[in-house]
Amino acid sequence: MALIALTFQIYEVTGSAVWVSAVFLATFATLGVMTPIGGWLGDSFDRRRVMIVSDLGAAAAFVALAFADEPWLLIALALVATLCEAPFLPASQAAIPNLAGDEDLAWANGLVSQAFSLGITVGPLVGGVLVGAVGANLAFGVNAVSFLVSAALVWSVRARFQERRAEGAGRGADVPFTEGVRIVLRSRLLLLVVIAEVVAYSVVGWAMVADAPLAKLFDMGSIGFAALISTWGAGMLIGSWIAGRWMGERPVEVKVLLFGMVVDGVMIALMGLSPLFLLVLVVSVLGGTASGCVNVARQLLLQRAVADRLRARVFAVAELVGTASFILGLASAGPAIELLGVREAYVLSGAVFAVGALVLLPLVLRPPAAPTPAPPAV
Repeated sequence: MALIALTFQIYEVTGSAVWVSAVFLATFATLGVMTPIGGWLGDSFDRRRVMIVSDLGAAAAFVALAFADEPWLLIALALVATLCEAPFLPASQAAIPNLAGDEDLAWANGLVSQAFSLGITVGPLVGGVLVGAVGANLAFGVNAVSFLVSAALVWSVRARFQERRAEGAGRGADVPFTEGVRIVLRSRLLLLVVIAEVVAYSVVGWAMVADAPLAKLFDMGSIGFAALISTWGAGMLIGSWIAGRWMGERPVEVKVLLFGMVVDGVMIALMGLSPLFLLVLVVSVLGGTASGCVNVARQLLLQRAVADRLRARVFAVAELVGTASFILGLASAGPAIELLGVREAYVLSGAVFAVGALVLLPLVLRPPAAPTPAPPAV
């Protein structure tokens, strides 16, 4: 909801894809800087507390956004909100195996991905209606409330978020801050996954920045822009449900990751080639379905490859490297779209994304050793 409000409001005020690119660049650049710190926090402190404090900080930032109207101030406050949100992701991803156990890990990741996808599906539609009918401020306010609800839900969970509950601030302090990087570099599996994402994400930001201009190209306005994101989210919901129930303990994560990324790239390219907006939405659902499967497979690979005490750090490294690649693409997205065109940006973005998937071929041809099962959840 807030993404729609922020992106479309700035595009309406400025009429420039460069400003839209600046929105994504500011938020993802902040995420890139903060992600390693978030991973360290998730391994060194009680993950439940890290997640709750992160939610409360983000809620405060979005309350402030509801009272801002200048483009530069909107971007600055979005940067602050991203700063607060950053620790939540690695902490939550690292906690899932402790809450579910290995036998239910695929189902648990699928469930979390479905919830995320449902938010992407419903939020943009509501956001598009609110922006068109009332304005962006209400959307920011509702989003602030959602963070408060999230904090309450995390607090309500009565289970261990890590193998041994942190006592004070010293847990994990003896582990080097860069330990996650060393683990990734020494693991063939983790290294190839990270490299594949670097290539795939290098220009995928062009397609994201082109969403609002594409909606305007078809004369669909804020609701059309919201529909582009919501249909992708609906597909992710379907894909997450399928992957969570079908994958189970099957050693097919790498194959699902490779095939899903190829399909993602092809669908992104087809969105730029479609002559009808309705067809764009259909293709978006298909791409989102592949993306949902990719998300679950990726989570399983990373969670099963790393010990609990360092898991958040490794997630942080993977997110940081992928985000850094994404940021480089966002930095050139605005000028590239204005130079090449909206449709061309989609096609090139999808082609490069599919090429990134091919980096995973060595893992399919020579699969890694099966991971040691995690101990049962307490």
